[in-house]
Amino acid sequence: MNPVRLASALRAVRELANAGQLLALHDRSDGGLFTTLCEMAFAAHCGVTVNIDLLALDPIAADGGDFKIRPDQLAVRRHDLTLRALFNEELGLVLQVRANEVASVMAALRRHQLGAVTQQIGQPNARDVVEIWRDAKAIFAVPRAELQQTWNDVSWRISRLRDNPVCADAEYALVTDADDRGLSLALTFDPAEDSAAPFIASGARPRVAILREQGVNSQYEIASAFDRAGFTAVDVHMTDLLCGRTQLADFVGFAAGGGFSYGDVLGGGGGWAKTILHNARLAEQFAEFFGRTDSFALGVCNGCQMMSQLAVMIPGAQHWPRFDVMNRSSSRRAW
Repeated sequence: MNPVRLASALRAVRELANAGQLLALHDRSDGGLFTTLCEMAFAAHCGVTVNIDLLALDPIAADGGDFKIRPDQLAVRRHDLTLRALFNEELGLVLQVRANEVASVMAALRRHQLGAVTQQIGQPNARDVVEIWRDAKAIFAVPRAELQQTWNDVSWRISRLRDNPVCADAEYALVTDADDRGLSLALTFDPAEDSAAPFIASGARPRVAILREQGVNSQYEIASAFDRAGFTAVDVHMTDLLCGRTQLADFVGFAAGGGFSYGDVLGGGGGWAKTILHNARLAEQFAEFFGRTDSFALGVCNGCQMMSQLAVMIPGAQHWPRFDVMNRSSSRRAW
C-alpha cells in the first residue's frame, strides 16, 4: 500500500463528489474487481460491460526477443493475469461518472498524480448482463439476475427458515423483476426547495423530542429532518424520562427512531415498549401525551414496533397491527 497515493485518492474523490461528478463509487478490497462490479450492478439492477485488456496486459508478450514464444505459453500467462486483474484485493476504487465528463474527471485525477494508475474499464449496458471482454472476445457473460440470485442464495434460504417464507420468496423474486430498478433514484421533487415553509408560522419552531433507546442510531437523521421542517429538535433518551430530567409534556410531538434498539434482537422494539408499559410513571406520562389533542408521534423502524405495542394507551389505535418480529416482512414491496 502506498499511503501517499491513498491520501491523494481520498482527496480526489472528495473533490469529484463536491463537484457532483461521481454517480457511484465502490472499493475493490473485498472480493476484487469482479465482485465490486457485480455488487454495483446488483444494487442498480443493470448490466455492465468491462474490458480488461489494460489490466491484464502481459509485458513479456511484447518483448520476446530472439525467442519464439508459442501462443499456448502466452495463453497460460494471459489467463493468470486475467484472474489477478479480476480477483486481487489490493486497494483500488471503481468510479462511475457521466460519459461526457470523463475528460474532466481524468484531468482531476491527473492533478492528484493518479493518472498513471487509472484506467477506463467499461460502462453499464441495457441488456442486464455482466460481461468481461479481453482481446476482443467476451470471456465471461452471464445475466445479472442469475448472478444476483446465486449471490443471494444462502441468505434467501436462511431467511425462509428464520422469517416468513412467502416474504423471503417475494424478495428473492424481485431480483428477476424487470420493473424493479434496485436502488436507483428518480426524484419527483427538488430537494433544495423548502417545502415546509408555506405551512410553518414565521419564527415559530415547535419543540419535538427525538426519542431514543439503547442501540438506536438514526436520531441524527430524524433530528435533521425535523429541523429542516421548522421544528426545534431535542435529543431525549429514555433514561431522561425515567430519571425525570425531561417530560413529554414539554413537547408538541416525539419521534422514536430505529437502527436498532437493544442490538436489534428479535422483538427489540417490544422491549422498548415494555420499559414504558411496566413503569407506572412513564405509562402515565405517555398516556397523557397520547391523550392530548395538540400532540403527535412518529415511530420509525424499531420505534414503529415499539409504538405498535403501545396501542392500548393510544386513542383510536385499537386496529393497529402488531409487529411481533420486525424481520417478518423481508420484501421491500411488502412494506
